Order: sequence, then structure tokens, then C-alpha cells
Amino acid sequence: MKRPLPDTETVKAAIDTVLEQAVAAGRRPTVTAVERHLGIPHATFHRHYHDLVEEHFLSRVPAPAQPAPTETISRRTEENLSRLQRENTDLRRTQALYEEAIRQLTVEKDALRRQGTLIPLPTGRHP
Repeated sequence: MKRPLPDTETVKAAIDTVLEQAVAAGRRPTVTAVERHLGIPHATFHRHYHDLVEEHFLSRVPAPAQPAPTETISRRTEENLSRLQRENTDLRRTQALYEEAIRQLTVEKDALRRQGTLIPLPTGRHP
């Protein structure tokens, strides 16, 4: 058996209660809190009381606090950025050194192979 839905005045009273509780607790009120207060599933609440949410709830919910824009990057952030840029430069130099070492080893290996003096190393597998 379906239970009857609350009338408009009951829903408005629930919205008022949730708004007051949220202000008292220092939290942002939500439609979910209204649904829980009334014991109504979200889909049912949305289907039957969508207009009340827009007219009676959303118009009274305070806008979320926006963080104050910062005009300058903090000193700590600038120091971090400088350190990371130095590390990046050092890593690029190290990579270039390794690339050159690999290139030289490849050239030497090819030269030894052409001379026939390259001796294959055992692979470590036993027959």
C-alpha cells in the first residue's frame, strides 16, 4: 500500500526546518536533507515537488563562498617552482650524457663486430 505524499505546506515547513538547521550547524542546506526529513525517495520528491525546490528552496540557499583570488604566487610556491625547474634542467643534462654514452657504445660494438673481435657472452642458460 502506498503511503500518501505530504501536502505543499508540509514540504515548505520541512524546507524551512532544513534551512534553519543548516544555518545553525554552519552547513550548506541540501535537497537531500529535505528528502530525508520527509522520508521521501529522491525520484518521488523531484517528480512531485520540483517546483517547490526552485521557488522555495534554491532562492533561499546562500551562494557558496568563493575563495579570494590571489594576485601573487606565494613565496613558497615560487621557491618550489624554481627548485623543480633546476631539477628538470639537471635531469635533461643527465639524460643527454646517457644518450651520448649509449651512442658511443653502439658505435664501438659495431666496429668490433666488423673486425670480428666481438665475442658473444654466454646467456646463462644451460642446455
